[in-house]
Amino acid sequence: MRKISLLILVAIFCTFISCTKEKSDPKPDPTPDPPVATLDADATKFIENAKISDTVQKQAIQNLVKQLKDSALWSKFTAIYPFIGGTAASTKLNLKDPRDLDEAFRLTYHGNPVIASTGVLFPTTADYADTHLYDSTMVYNDNAISYFSRTQNTVSGYDMGCSDWYAPYNQLTIYHESNGSAYFGFNIGTPTPTNTVGLFVLSSTANKLFLSANGITTNFKDTTPTNKYTGYPMLIGWCQNAEAVGKRECAFSSIGKGLTEREAATLYNIVAKYQEGLKR
Repeated sequence: MRKISLLILVAIFCTFISCTKEKSDPKPDPTPDPPVATLDADATKFIENAKISDTVQKQAIQNLVKQLKDSALWSKFTAIYPFIGGTAASTKLNLKDPRDLDEAFRLTYHGNPVIASTGVLFPTTADYADTHLYDSTMVYNDNAISYFSRTQNTVSGYDMGCSDWYAPYNQLTIYHESNGSAYFGFNIGTPTPTNTVGLFVLSSTANKLFLSANGITTNFKDTTPTNKYTGYPMLIGWCQNAEAVGKRECAFSSIGKGLTEREAATLYNIVAKYQEGLKR
């Protein structure tokens, strides 16, 4: 009888211990909450100033800034124009400094550019965007400009630059039948690509000037650039005194320090992803 009572007590004790362990050691949640994404302060400031409310567009800007920073390219730029939002107020702002001021290099539109959700088209020589960034503030052997074209057309004309009259010109043409991009003292060749869609980069460094299309160098000169300036501001969609424009819709543009050929290829990949994110 005493043995039976002892066995009952042991059974009760074991049951108690088992229940206590189950309560104190719960099973892990099979579907934990995903981590909260950290918003970039520079991207957020631009989004707020440009009054971007669309979720897809917000995410595209966040991704663009993050990828530029992760690739160590962010600090290379003085001005970045994402051409997002579909309004004059949103497309004119500089991602690097989104204040609505000339000194922040925000764009001033002239003429009647066609502003859309996909970018900005400058159809005539009277239509262009003034960046307020003069080439005289750029280091002649350490600078680069870029232009992302969404338009497939082989029309001879300039897409970006300072002047077609005063040396060293500092102008970018994506396609031209008889002339070419001229940069800090040198004509880099006459580009006649079959594909005029994508990112075109013109760069000047200590011993090389080159033009790349979608990450591939198409024209270059292994030479020291010239320490000379036009004294004009960099324009998008046209350049001073040019008789023809490229009529290619711009969906991204930048001005900053010189890029290596590898960095130009990296920039192309980042900007291409940015365009894909916006489905344009």
